Amino acid sequence: MKKGILLIMLLLSGLSANENRMLFYGNCIACHGEIRKPSAPHFAEIKGYYMLKYPTKEAFVEKMSKWVFRPNEKTAQLPHAIKKYRLMPFLSIDLDTLEKIATYIYENNDFMIAL
Repeated sequence: MKKGILLIMLLLSGLSANENRMLFYGNCIACHGEIRKPSAPHFAEIKGYYMLKYPTKEAFVEKMSKWVFRPNEKTAQLPHAIKKYRLMPFLSIDLDTLEKIATYIYENNDFMIAL
């Protein structure tokens, strides 16, 4: 019985991680992953800034998801990026989904490159 519960928990955590990955790649990478003609800062840069200022998972996820939910020039972590790319547009993505995406960014580096 304990093994069955453990197996179910492992499967569910894997599904959750996969969902977060799909949300990230489906919503973010088109603008934030481009190298040749970027339209937004790359996630390597964004994650680096957020990790320095908000090293805990809870703070990182909260700050990133809330800023993306309501982009604001005054609270931007990368003000130089706004000058280069302009302010990120409002996205019609709910806060819960943005928290899942921010969790994926915090926990993974598969999108990172050397800048």
